[in-house]
Amino acid sequence: MKAWNRKMMWAALMACSASAWAACHADLALTRPDSRYEAVAGSDGAEVRDKVTGLIWQRCVLGMSWNGSSCSGTATTYTWTQALDAARTATASPVAGAQAWRLPNHKELFSLAERACSSPALNSRWFPGTQTMTWTSSPHAFDPTLALAITFLDGSTARLNRDNTSWVVRLVR
Repeated sequence: MKAWNRKMMWAALMACSASAWAACHADLALTRPDSRYEAVAGSDGAEVRDKVTGLIWQRCVLGMSWNGSSCSGTATTYTWTQALDAARTATASPVAGAQAWRLPNHKELFSLAERACSSPALNSRWFPGTQTMTWTSSPHAFDPTLALAITFLDGSTARLNRDNTSWVVRLVR
């Protein structure tokens, strides 16, 4: 087998076997390193505090639950309007005195984007099993039929039809 073919086969195998982990650029420092986050006391690890922003995140997207080592279950998808409703009716945090969960705005959700990685562009140790497109509470500024989402494939912002597309939700407080 030619060396080029072996390299291509190796690259394909690595891509398949590493699909659950982010591909991070070796020459760039992580912008969202593990040290930025900590598990919230009393949450059994299901909630994560961002020590820079002070925001507390659900570790798993809605429909999935933290089992002590990863997110299990099946992610639920919502239209934007359904996502807002799901946030309002979300189960309260088990942490005493915790505020209610809500859908994060664009700036808040974008703060999770790991700029040195892709597939996902997110700290996958603290936020495993993340789908690529995640709703924010932010409507589009000029088009009332659109709302903003973050694609964690590459950490970019997407402008999506809020009533005809369904994506996952990660709540914040």
